[in-house]
Amino acid sequence: MKKGNNEGSIRRRSNGTWEGRYSDGRDDNGRQIQRSVYGKTRKEVAEKLNAILHNKQTGSYVTPNRLLLKDWLIQWLHNYASVSIRPSTYISYEGYVNNHIIPILGDIPIQQVTPAIIQNFYNQKFENGRTDGKGGLSAKTIRNLHNMLHQAMEQACINGIIMNNPTHGTVIPRQEKREMRVLSIDEQAKLLSVIHTHRLGFVILFDLATGLRIGELCALRWTDVNFNRCTIKISRTLQRIKKNMNELEEIDEDDEDTCSTTLIEGNVKTPKGFREIPIPQNVWIKLLEHKERQQQEYMSLGVPIIPNGFVFSMPFGTCVEPHTMRDALNYLLKIAEIEHTNFHALRHTFATRAIENGVNVKALSDILGHATVQITMDLYCHSSLDLMRDSMNKIAGLF
Repeated sequence: MKKGNNEGSIRRRSNGTWEGRYSDGRDDNGRQIQRSVYGKTRKEVAEKLNAILHNKQTGSYVTPNRLLLKDWLIQWLHNYASVSIRPSTYISYEGYVNNHIIPILGDIPIQQVTPAIIQNFYNQKFENGRTDGKGGLSAKTIRNLHNMLHQAMEQACINGIIMNNPTHGTVIPRQEKREMRVLSIDEQAKLLSVIHTHRLGFVILFDLATGLRIGELCALRWTDVNFNRCTIKISRTLQRIKKNMNELEEIDEDDEDTCSTTLIEGNVKTPKGFREIPIPQNVWIKLLEHKERQQQEYMSLGVPIIPNGFVFSMPFGTCVEPHTMRDALNYLLKIAEIEHTNFHALRHTFATRAIENGVNVKALSDILGHATVQITMDLYCHSSLDLMRDSMNKIAGLF
């Protein structure tokens, strides 16, 4: 055994390689713990030992261990994620871990996971990463997966399991911004003219007047309605979630009949999502009329009326699921001969009409439940085509 200057103990092994040994504290029985590093040359081993000694002196040393990435992710899910995120988000995280990360990276020791390994994983998943073999994951899903993995590895740093978070420095696919669909004033009028043809037609009017997300509409109960203040309280959301988690947390319309799902009712995503919304007087009157019709329907079917029942319900009082809301909108769009659009377009339309009619942006942001006013401004503080056309016509006489 030979000692180099501040290098620890270095020796040449029988196979010609070099071994460096250093002390790493004591075990539970008080015996000194010795660890080794290896290299092809004495210089290589000396550099490794010096790096370890430097990290010890600066407080950045991490004790080597053989903990596998899959074991840490399972621990993180159970001990950290489960107590800090919504049930629907937890289901999605489980899907990312079990269906995507563990099969490819799970058996790698967590201390050997590098940014390059993570980057190759993201690239592979984006190119051909769906578990059903139908192509790659979307950019949004890669972003969600990255955010989850970043949180898990950041906690590993805090716990002293790894020195650096390997998700830092990775690049995820650029998410293309979807064109926001907003009903024109004429389309909105045509849609409202046919809502009487569907049992859930009032839902469409109500959403155009409040801008609620579809999950918030589905979860709304009569106990959330303040009949003295003419307001509704938003605190929950209802959504159907994929179990196999090939794509987004909330299932798309095209996937509803082709994947295993579970219905989740939980709290809204952010503190700003908890909000009280005043209802316009004319819509409030229609809401009371809707309540009367609902009670008459229950009575005719022998369904008991309960105070905390759903505001929008099926005939026997159960919740209206998001896909049923979408079916109602699709039916009415077809009847009104309006180009197909998704349900979220009603929220966009509400916000756009509000901006066009001079509603205060801060008030609108609170109504929509956005985390910041900047989100509202980025999304909606722009001119609609109709307003731009009016503006251009005003200067037409100058040319």
